[in-house]
Amino acid sequence: MLMLPELIVVATGFILLVLDLFLTEKQRDLLVPLALAGVAAAAGALVLTPDTGVLLGGRFAMDPLGWWFKLAFLVAAFLTIALTSGLLESAAPEVRKLHSPGEFLTILMFNLCGMLLLPSTRDLITLYVALELATIPLFLLAAWRRDALGGEAGLKYMVIGALASALMLYGFGVLYGLTGTMRLDAMPALLHADRTTLFAAALVVAGVGFKLTLVPFHMWAPEVYQGAPPPVTAWLSVASKAAGLSVLMLVLFRVFRPFLHDAGFAIALLATLTMTVGNLVAVVQRNILRFMAFSAISQAGYLLLGFLGGGSGGAAAMVFYLLVYVVTNLSVFALLILHNQQTGSTQITDYRGLSQLNPLLSLAMMLGLFGLAGIPPLSGFVGKFLLFSVTAQAGYHWLVGVAAVNSTVSLYYYLRIVRQMYIEAPAEGAVPLKPGALLTAALVVTTAASMLLGVVPTVYEAVRVSAAAWLQALGQ
Repeated sequence: MLMLPELIVVATGFILLVLDLFLTEKQRDLLVPLALAGVAAAAGALVLTPDTGVLLGGRFAMDPLGWWFKLAFLVAAFLTIALTSGLLESAAPEVRKLHSPGEFLTILMFNLCGMLLLPSTRDLITLYVALELATIPLFLLAAWRRDALGGEAGLKYMVIGALASALMLYGFGVLYGLTGTMRLDAMPALLHADRTTLFAAALVVAGVGFKLTLVPFHMWAPEVYQGAPPPVTAWLSVASKAAGLSVLMLVLFRVFRPFLHDAGFAIALLATLTMTVGNLVAVVQRNILRFMAFSAISQAGYLLLGFLGGGSGGAAAMVFYLLVYVVTNLSVFALLILHNQQTGSTQITDYRGLSQLNPLLSLAMMLGLFGLAGIPPLSGFVGKFLLFSVTAQAGYHWLVGVAAVNSTVSLYYYLRIVRQMYIEAPAEGAVPLKPGALLTAALVVTTAASMLLGVVPTVYEAVRVSAAAWLQALGQ
C-alpha cells in the first residue's frame, strides 16, 4: 500500500496521545521506545512499498526520488527521538528536562506525517495542506521551553512562518489563475514566459525559502535555533530543510521546468548570498546553537547548486547531499544535546578540554564538523564535489570558486570548536559526560554513516538511477 508509511506514523501519533492520558509518570518511559518502534515500522513499510504508483485520483503519487526523501525524513525522526530519549525519560517530573513526553512525541509524529506527504503531492491543495502539517507543529515544538527564549522562538517562528505561508498561497493562487488547473503536472504546458509567471515563481520560492533558510528569508533561524530545545533544533535543522528541498524540487522541476534554465543566474545569485551570509556570520557566533543556525543557512546555499544542472545529475547530487547532511548534522547535535543536558551550557567556549574528558565523543563531533566543512574522505566532501561538478558543467565556474572560498571559510569556524575541544584546557571542576545507551547508539550510527557514504558509492548510484527515472517520467 503506497500510503502505509504515513498511516503507520499517524496511528503511532494517536496511540501515543491516548496512552499518555492513562500512563503514570514511570510508565511514560515506554512512550519513547513505542515512538521508535512506530518510526521503524514506517521505514520498514517504505522499503516494501513500490517506488511508483498513484492514489486519490492522482493527488498522491509515489515516485523514485520521493522515496529517498521519505527515507531521509524517517531516518531523521528516528535519530532525533533517540537523541531526545534522555530528556524525555525520567520518573520524576522535576528531573525531566523536556516536559510532557507524550505530547512532544505526538506532535513530532504528526509533523513527520506532513513531511512524508510532501514529496507525493500532485496538486496545489494537497501540497499546501501537507506543507502546513509539516510546518504548524514546528511552531509548537519551537516554543516548548517555558522561558523567555522559548517564547521568542515560538512567536518569531510563527509570525514569519505565517508570512511565508501567505506568500506561497498567493503564488499558488496566481498559478491557478494563469492555468485554470490545480494539477502540478498539467501546469507547464499552460504557462507562458511572462511577468505574471515570474511573479508567481518568486512568491513560491520566497515561501519555500523560509523552510530552507535561504537568504533573505532566514531571519527566524538564529533565535529559533537558540530558543527551542536542542532536540527540536536538531529536528529543525535536518527535517525542515529536507521538506523545503522536496517542495522546491517539486515546484521547480514539475511546474516551472520550461523556465528553469533561464532562471540559472537568479538561482546562482540566491545560492551565493545564502552561502556567503551564512558562513560570514557564523564566524562571529559564540552561542553554539546560533552557530549551527548559520551553518545550516550556508548548507542550504550549497544545496541550491544542484538546480543549475537541471537534469538527473543535479537532482541526484541534491538528494545525496541531503542524506549526507542529515546524518552528519545529527552526529554533531548528538554531542551538543548531551552537553547541554548535563551542563546546561550552549557557549562554544564551554567545550574546552572536552577531548581530555571524553575522547571518543570529541572524535565523533570533530568528524561531524569536518564532514560539514567538506574535508575528504568524509561524505560531506563527496556531496560537495558532486554539487560543484554539476555547477561547473552548467557553465557557472565563477560560482564554483565562490562555493570553494565559502567552504574554506566554513572550515575556519568549524575549527574554532575543534580548537576548544583539543587545545584548550578543561574548566576547573569539569566532569566527563555520560551518554545514555540510545544516544550512544545514535552517535555511532550517524558517525559511521557519515564516513561510509563518502567511501561506498552504492547509495549515490541508487539515488542517481532514481533521479534519472524521475526526470524521465517528467519528460526531461
